[in-house]
Amino acid sequence: MPTLRKSLAFAMRIWYQMGITYYVVFDPLQQLSTQLLQAYSLQAGQYQPLTQPQFPSLGLGLTVWDGVFEGKQYDRWLRWCDLAGNLLLTGDEQAEQERQRAEREKERAEVAARRARQAEKRAARLAALLEAQGIEWEEE
Repeated sequence: MPTLRKSLAFAMRIWYQMGITYYVVFDPLQQLSTQLLQAYSLQAGQYQPLTQPQFPSLGLGLTVWDGVFEGKQYDRWLRWCDLAGNLLLTGDEQAEQERQRAEREKERAEVAARRARQAEKRAARLAALLEAQGIEWEEE
């Protein structure tokens, strides 16, 4: 695909002129090379290939991922990740994570309330037993 490669070289010159620090080629059909993902960093006026698509000055990286996004299955999808390779959550994933956290908190609060009610009942039974024995008991 000489035309694609020429277009890529032309684009790289324009991005260089604009001072774009990082340049990424995602080629899921592998028309430019055998690599799905190529990343470059502008160094000394030239784009140098990166061994990993990680951008330390941004604290980010990219990874090829497969999975569901907005209800659709993708076999090859480009996702942001941190420098350790952990995926950054999409909006839907963040919302689902928050929903699960809220549900866990609700369950924890319900358990705590149930325990408090049980403790109150035990205290009331104990107070009644003490009173039946003629022992004065004061609640504080």
